[in-house]
Amino acid sequence: MRSVRQRTVVVALLGILWAHLRAQQLPSAVIADGPTDKKSPPAILGITVPSHGVEMDATFYLAGGANPHGTVLLLHGLPGYEINGDLAQSIRRAGWNVLLFHYRGTWGTAGTFSQSAAIEDTAEAVRFLRDPANIAKYRIEPRSLVVIGHSFGGFLAGYVGSHDSDIKAIAMISAVNLGKINIDPKERDTRLKRWDTQLQPVRGVTATELFAEAEQHAKRLGLYAVGGTQWNRVLCCSSKLTIRIMLIWKRLRRLFGKRMPLRSKRGPWPPTIVFQIIG
Repeated sequence: MRSVRQRTVVVALLGILWAHLRAQQLPSAVIADGPTDKKSPPAILGITVPSHGVEMDATFYLAGGANPHGTVLLLHGLPGYEINGDLAQSIRRAGWNVLLFHYRGTWGTAGTFSQSAAIEDTAEAVRFLRDPANIAKYRIEPRSLVVIGHSFGGFLAGYVGSHDSDIKAIAMISAVNLGKINIDPKERDTRLKRWDTQLQPVRGVTATELFAEAEQHAKRLGLYAVGGTQWNRVLCCSSKLTIRIMLIWKRLRRLFGKRMPLRSKRGPWPPTIVFQIIG
């Protein structure tokens, strides 16, 4: 009975808090630009990012203002029909730069695509954002570099972020677990058929070959192996509902004036550093 009462209280608190959140004004950066700095205005720039002899097509969302800005590397899924440009614009309006690029062998960028090559491409994009010439040109604060990815991009964000402790935070949105896509034969066949119809923008590889690559490197490409000891810098979101629950949890922590982290085998959750960035 005590457990039931406790759960009832928690549900009631969440209900009250959810109503409070819905009544709050939507952050302006989500839908509208603020005042424009006429001397250093925001811009959207078509650029290229070098990776292993290939110039990868990229878009740089430059935040307004002369001072250095935190910068987000935004990684799309495979093949990238959804590139999350709306998210890039909101982040840029909030005062952050955003870099979005196409992996080698996708969307007209030269080269042959593979999961291993995409990992290399992401590392090269991070290197690009730390290059002193680019730091000056694009008004980048290199100590505030965040990597956000969706689906396959979520996997890449976790992989590259876990191998680079100087990345400030990582967000994985509905990240694919490449280490497990071959485990369930029925699910594998369903996913394989879907991938077969979605790889028109991808050059030099078939869906079957991508699954074989994932199986060959399953131990290295699993999400838990990806996270390693870096889970305190990771925000994992499976859906918009998960994001809302996380924001509610953040409000609860503020309401009670103390830390209320959930505990897992891999450290505290949610990670405070990511809340500070998105909130």
